[in-house]
Amino acid sequence: MTLSASQRRTLRAFVRAVALVEPLQRELAASHGISLGDLYAVRTLARMGEVPVSHYGAELGLARSTVTNLVDRLERAGLVARIASPSDRRVTLVRLTESGRETMEARTRFTESDVVRGILALDATDQTTLAELLERIVATQPEQDDNAASDTQDESELAAAAALEPEAAR
Repeated sequence: MTLSASQRRTLRAFVRAVALVEPLQRELAASHGISLGDLYAVRTLARMGEVPVSHYGAELGLARSTVTNLVDRLERAGLVARIASPSDRRVTLVRLTESGRETMEARTRFTESDVVRGILALDATDQTTLAELLERIVATQPEQDDNAASDTQDESELAAAAALEPEAAR
């Protein structure tokens, strides 16, 4: 496939923009063992407190298998703990650990990152245009049926939510 100069420019700009988030992703992975999507999930659990895993998944909008994988990952990272419900032994609760609470500071690194500052420096019209273009690109992607692909898609939704969480929700 031969690309036009305009197509090459567009793809080059997109790849460079995506690469701006990579250092933040690496920092989160190195310091906390989590992704940007996981950070949103941790913040959501901090807001909810100790809850049944099913309620946590519903709040995040995740399928049962996806929330199980998420909690497994966060538990391995030492950020959450599963505990048996004292009132109903069929229910498993999830709560943040002390390490999970400390991870909350990582959101500040995201909101103060160069990529976020660059996006927020755009005027409202350019921000709307950028959002519409990116949403169109995301909408063109085929639905994925297997669990791993679904988990990745859910994680990207969580990452997007991490960027959008209102100040008051913190």
